[in-house]
Amino acid sequence: MATQLLRAPEKGTKQQSLVDDQQLELRTQMAAHYLQTDHDTDGGRLIQGQVDHTLLVGHRVRTSTEELEKLRAEFGTDQLQLEKCPVCQRTVTHGEFGVDHIMFYLEGDEERETRKVRSTPRIWCGPCAKAHAKRNKKPYLRSRTEESLREAWQGFVSKVREGQGQDVDGEELVAEPGNESTKKLWAWLSKVLVAKDFVEVAKARFRVTEVRCSGDVDLENRCFAVDMTVTYECITKLVTGEEVQCEGSSVVVVALKDEEVSTQIKPGGSAQLTGYDDPSLVERATQKVELAARIWAKKAVPKLVVGRLGDLKAKALKLVGAK
Repeated sequence: MATQLLRAPEKGTKQQSLVDDQQLELRTQMAAHYLQTDHDTDGGRLIQGQVDHTLLVGHRVRTSTEELEKLRAEFGTDQLQLEKCPVCQRTVTHGEFGVDHIMFYLEGDEERETRKVRSTPRIWCGPCAKAHAKRNKKPYLRSRTEESLREAWQGFVSKVREGQGQDVDGEELVAEPGNESTKKLWAWLSKVLVAKDFVEVAKARFRVTEVRCSGDVDLENRCFAVDMTVTYECITKLVTGEEVQCEGSSVVVVALKDEEVSTQIKPGGSAQLTGYDDPSLVERATQKVELAARIWAKKAVPKLVVGRLGDLKAKALKLVGAK
């Protein structure tokens, strides 16, 4: 039977578990050992040790029973408590995105040196996220935009693999191209869309920084449907003149069928504030980022992505060998 999901308490609701920091820390330690993850490897048996709960403040997510089941299938276990707040252990369907880093050490190692790190996505309930931000003297940012838990996790995995090369469990987001025509199409899309210079759209400046593709060219049927995860940078300003920088991404599908090409902008996407350290202006800057994300989806994607694919049909027909 599927687990019934409950909503997190509404804003203003007090939780008895958050009365003081000592009790909160105790709850956190108890919640850390939420699954049996000891396992054997070629180098010896690895034992679960410390669990680091990382909160990404201002990154709201939502999930569903179906999505949780899919994530558990991808992780290969049904023991992950993905729908429970890592602090108070309440079952939630929406909240703030976080990542648990589970440390492993070799059995018998008195120093408990970390030999492996396994990371899993989590959802923090609002009160616990707010208390955590307050304890660490950081502003609590409540974003107006949401994405699915799986989308947030995929974005995290992608950034870690590219930037740090860590061993993070998760789905491979971009497979190798299945044939030479696919390889050429992916390379062409990236070359056409990635830009060095910013372009102004609705008083904000955007540029595409990366294009990650998935989906192969079907040479037998002379068609394809390629998902492009397009990452962008944006520079805008507050009404008081302070510059705001952010980055985000969204998915655009390009397809060829019956010798006709089409593009589709998928709903959703993500955007986040980058390089902004003034606490007094962070909330206003975050609101500006949300506005920039809407401008990107409604105006910048048609101009900087779809608008630059004017030669797609000719390129596509050539790749599939159409006459």
